[in-house]
Amino acid sequence: MLILAAVALVLIFYFLFPFLDGLILGTVFAYVGRPIMDKFGGRRRLGALVATVLIVVPIFLILGLGMLEIANQIISLAQNQEPLRIALRGFMERRELAVPPVAIDIIVSSLQNAVSVVAPIVASVPVFQIGRTVSLWIINFLISIPVCYFVMVDGRSFVESATVFLPEQELGTFRKYIARIDSILSGIFIGTIYTSILGSIIAAAVFYVFGLPRPFALASIVFIAGMVPILTAWIVIVPVALYRYIILGTSEALIFLVVSSALIYLPSELLIRPYLVSTRSSMHPLLVMLSFFGGALVAGIGGFFLAPAIMGIIVAIYQVRREEMDSGGSSAGEAAD
Repeated sequence: MLILAAVALVLIFYFLFPFLDGLILGTVFAYVGRPIMDKFGGRRRLGALVATVLIVVPIFLILGLGMLEIANQIISLAQNQEPLRIALRGFMERRELAVPPVAIDIIVSSLQNAVSVVAPIVASVPVFQIGRTVSLWIINFLISIPVCYFVMVDGRSFVESATVFLPEQELGTFRKYIARIDSILSGIFIGTIYTSILGSIIAAAVFYVFGLPRPFALASIVFIAGMVPILTAWIVIVPVALYRYIILGTSEALIFLVVSSALIYLPSELLIRPYLVSTRSSMHPLLVMLSFFGGALVAGIGGFFLAPAIMGIIVAIYQVRREEMDSGGSSAGEAAD
């Protein structure tokens, strides 16, 4: 029976592997939406439904519109290499920048070479493969919505059902580990995603007011960068400020830098993230950053969230075990006294 159960688990994992990203995203969304659901008290299903909508819709709009703008921009650059080169040279000459002609030629040729390298790569990817990848992303995102809902509704009972396999004397220890793991994962995901959602929504409005091209694409980058503690919104704010300095001058660049920093960076990074993370998680920011980066490089979207979760589980087990050892040592010392 054990062999049959192991084979069944392997087959289930094999069939569900294409939807792993959706399962992970749904679980992460459930962590993020759980504080909203708890506001509804005993009406768990209504609270889970409201929380799912409030979490999924902003993320879908920000990332979906941003990816569309980025894709359109890449296609436009690939199809208009020569007009881009002429426009760039004309801009530098009109602005009368203190740039030597040799440097202008180097900049223009570098951009042209970069576009010429990217364009064949994009063109060489089979249309069928692109369609399959995009379709799988959409399916996984759609799967994450019911996963988010049912994890919020039945997640606690599912974890509690695992206790039937444990001896009675081990239940207290098991619940202690689960509570610490849950606290750390809540701090990681709630702090990062709430911060990213707030920052990206404000960023989209600020970029639109300042008349920047592709505001949703920039806001989607703010959303992704906001999940990594060290990157934050500066990875977008500073380059855009430099862009406005070149196009419009020093005063416009400074105004944008001050306003965007006050509205995008300060509320999310100096108020919301420290409060949520410090009250729920004791995991070091460096571990969070390395986990996000490493997981994304190894396993894409799913790994981006799965690696910090695994790191959080390891840290939680270490912390609880260390507390047990310290308390055991203290008890032994008191008995000796």
